[in-house]
Amino acid sequence: MPSTTKRGMWTNETLELVMDVVENGTYSLWRAKRAWNIPMSSISYHLNGKTRSKKMGPRGVMSQPHFGQV
Repeated sequence: MPSTTKRGMWTNETLELVMDVVENGTYSLWRAKRAWNIPMSSISYHLNGKTRSKKMGPRGVMSQPHFGQV
């Protein structure tokens, strides 16, 4: 049965827009979450610098130098 979750369905451009409107006070964090359907935790992590990009899932097992040898 396929998953029905919609995790990470926003783009980096949308996330940057949301961060801008929250930082300049146009929208509250809660209002921005509702308007763009992005979790508050994701917005706050990006605002506080706890994460730099939208990565989903575990890290890969193979390191970059070994990737070309496959």
